[in-house]
Amino acid sequence: MGRYHPTVIAGQVGSAALWGAVLAGGLATLLPARSSRRLLTTAGVLASVATVVLGWALLVVDLSLEYVALTTSRATPWPYRIAALWGGMDGSMLFYAAMTTVIAAMTLRGRSTGVARRLAAGVGTALLLFTVVFANPFVEPAIPAVDGVGLLAILQHPAMIYHPPLLYLGLTILVVPFALTVGEVTRPETLFWIVEVRRWLLVSWTLLTVGMVTGASWAYVELGWGGFWAWDPVENTALMPWLAVTAFLHASRVTERDGRLARSTTTLAMLPFALSILGVYLTRSGVTGSIHAFAEDPVIGRILLGAALVATAGILVSGFRLPQGSPWGSLGAGRDSWLAANSALMGMALVFVVIGSAYPAYAQVFLGEQVGVDPTFFIMTVYPLALVMTIGLALALRTRWSRPAPGAAHWLALAGLAASVGLGVMALRGAASWPAAIGIGLAVAAMVLLVIHLAEARPRKARLVAHLAHLGMAMVVFGAAGSALGADFSGTMRPGDSIEVAGHTVTLERITTGEADRFAYARSVFRVDGSAVLQPEIRAYEDQAVPVSEPALRSTPGSDLIVATSLLFPEASAVEVSVFVRPLVWWVWLGAVVMGAAGLLALVGRGEDGAGRRRGAREERPRGETASETSVR
Repeated sequence: MGRYHPTVIAGQVGSAALWGAVLAGGLATLLPARSSRRLLTTAGVLASVATVVLGWALLVVDLSLEYVALTTSRATPWPYRIAALWGGMDGSMLFYAAMTTVIAAMTLRGRSTGVARRLAAGVGTALLLFTVVFANPFVEPAIPAVDGVGLLAILQHPAMIYHPPLLYLGLTILVVPFALTVGEVTRPETLFWIVEVRRWLLVSWTLLTVGMVTGASWAYVELGWGGFWAWDPVENTALMPWLAVTAFLHASRVTERDGRLARSTTTLAMLPFALSILGVYLTRSGVTGSIHAFAEDPVIGRILLGAALVATAGILVSGFRLPQGSPWGSLGAGRDSWLAANSALMGMALVFVVIGSAYPAYAQVFLGEQVGVDPTFFIMTVYPLALVMTIGLALALRTRWSRPAPGAAHWLALAGLAASVGLGVMALRGAASWPAAIGIGLAVAAMVLLVIHLAEARPRKARLVAHLAHLGMAMVVFGAAGSALGADFSGTMRPGDSIEVAGHTVTLERITTGEADRFAYARSVFRVDGSAVLQPEIRAYEDQAVPVSEPALRSTPGSDLIVATSLLFPEASAVEVSVFVRPLVWWVWLGAVVMGAAGLLALVGRGEDGAGRRRGAREERPRGETASETSVR
């Protein structure tokens, strides 16, 4: 038993630190300001200690901790041993709770108002208490293991090291704007809090953007299913708050300038946090079909559902009780109207995503039925809204505050470009491609007009950020619409067989088998169009019974070709093959990179941009409007 002694110590230290963090955080929610600051910092430090202890136990494979035995092994490379920290239920809950507490302690300890700090401390403490009671990763098994099971093979990918932490960071940061907003709306005579809240929501928006695209890329290259977005509950967990934050970023510009949309802006500032809790429930309750089932537990899910419902109900009730803000007045076609319209469209998309994501949970909890929502529901509801928003991407930046919309020439240019490209796509692909053709046409027109305007106006700072964000979104729409024009093949192939897929000739040359350090493999060698060579594999990792597919990808700006093998026949005589041709997906990744760069640029140059925006707003404010009219009425 001597070899388990270090882990016993680690388990004791981790449990003690975790309980200490719960105690310190609980006191921070009750005591006066000075004491609460110190206690919240203490809770953050102790939560970090517990996380580091578990990470060390995973790294050295101390097997008398049950969580270590279930998620790692001695054969697992050390980066994936550390990644096991967020590769299972207990570890991921500790990581999530600790990160929330640390962020609250680092960002709110010096604030003058104690409401925000106590609220954030209460959220962190609740998550820590929830973890230590229902998902304690420091539990010791009844029988110590000789070796661990190992991280799931599908999770042993480089993206596992950076993708989940990016999403966790983007989601946990939402506690800061939530707490700040609740603390500041008690003083409705000022709207200065919007600037600080927007900065934190912009940080979350940037992290979620990068996190979602890294996850989509991981699924695209690893799962061998020919897609990058399946409307999985984990994907929607990030998308829901992202949509709410995007709606806030647009509405807050109007509110900050003259007080309009104050109620909507304030509600949107708090809503992303509640949606993040709802997402955590959806991905850990077991009520939805998800490839992330390695971190599901029905009991934990019910508790998280209660927390999500309470948080959402509280935010909505608070939002309706807030002052409505300045009256809108006559409906114009200036920048304020475009911003309000975009925020409304984002809100509509959010409603559909929430309904589609939460309905399986509702059906199981209240109807006792196990159901799923087909991705077609999301496509049929969200895609039309995306097309309407694409029109705004091209024209909104050519407006000014309370000034007329773009002239007829701009509308004609947009319509002409979109129609020309769309008709061209339909001519090449057939009339049945009209939904994708519309998206491609509008996206191309938006990109062209944005690039022309960017070259003409040469905007600085904030306007450049807006141009890049809109340009990146147009690229994403362009790539997503184009990917729908692909073609597939599934079937059995033997060495020497050739197939034709969307104009590409794919030939299976040979099948080889062998063993690497950590897995056995069956490698198929394909030649594409007589030149490119792709070598997908079927791998069996360690002692895991289910083999995994390692697809091969050839990517160009015009089209991607994916080859995946899923079943090896006896004597390596044949394999089951799936071939996917996906046009324009390359533009999805480029668009996401441009959007992420826009977010980073906004954060780096924020101070000067904010001053410039305020000066511009004052210069464009209609005569007779006083500064006092910019507060919430």
